[in-house]
Amino acid sequence: MQISTKFFGDIIIQEENIIYFNEGIPGLDEYKRFVILDIEDTNLKCLQSIDEREIAFLIINPWDYFKDYEIELTDEEVNYLGIKDYKDVIVYNVVTVRKDKITVNLLAPIVININNMNAKQIILNEKKYNIRQEIPCLF
Repeated sequence: MQISTKFFGDIIIQEENIIYFNEGIPGLDEYKRFVILDIEDTNLKCLQSIDEREIAFLIINPWDYFKDYEIELTDEEVNYLGIKDYKDVIVYNVVTVRKDKITVNLLAPIVININNMNAKQIILNEKKYNIRQEIPCLF
C-alpha cells in the first residue's frame, strides 16, 4: 500500500505493519492507523499516520536511554490491547525536538501489542516520570 509521509515522501508499506489505535491518540482521536518507520543511522523512529501525511511523531525505545524505566499496565489496558504475554509488547515514547533541547514524554508511553497490532497511548500515574524529560543528543 502506498502512503504519503511527512518526512519520507511517498512510500510503500506492508498492510501487516499497520498499527491500530482504536481510540486514536489523545488529541488526535480521528487518526487511528499508523506505521512505524525507521530513521536511518539513529535510534529514532517515526510514528506516521497513514491517513494524514502531516501527522508524524518522532519516537524512541525508552530503554535505549532510561535503563530503569518501568511501566505498569492496568488489567483493563491489558485486556483492551489483548496482551497475553509481556513479550508481545513494544513500548515507545514521543520525542520533542526544540531549539535548545530534546525531550521525551516518559509519562505517556505508546504501548503496542505486536500480535494483533493494537496500540494505545497510556497515561501513567507515576510521579517519577516527566512529560519533558531531557534526553542526550539523539543525532
